[in-house]
Amino acid sequence: MKSRPKKTETAAAEAVVPTSAEKAPWSIKNLSHAWNGLLVAWRVETGFRNHILGGLAMLTLLIFLRPEPMWWAVALLCSAFLITLELINTTIERLVDFVDRRAHPEIRIIKDMSAAAVIVGSAGVLIVGIVMIVDTVF
Repeated sequence: MKSRPKKTETAAAEAVVPTSAEKAPWSIKNLSHAWNGLLVAWRVETGFRNHILGGLAMLTLLIFLRPEPMWWAVALLCSAFLITLELINTTIERLVDFVDRRAHPEIRIIKDMSAAAVIVGSAGVLIVGIVMIVDTVF
């Protein structure tokens, strides 16, 4: 004799997940989830806070040096790029830890590659910053 599924199992099985076409492309609810993600990252991730503070330092440097408008755009895009990389790195690390906390060699490789993306992005942003300073000052 089959056992009847629990009420929660039945509800979960019957739940309809809307497709991307059915979802609103933008909503206050989506924005609040994104804002919450930023707040959580700020509270729990030192790397994220460091990149935000680095972005503020860069903004201060831009105000002080007064470079051409194109440099403002490049610098702000670089900062957004680096913060995005840090958020993706954090997401990958937390997801992998959630799925399997064991010290599996493949998991270590995934996390190392994710962190490497942030390092490569940071090096690129540093180079752009140096070029901007040289172009503006000299």
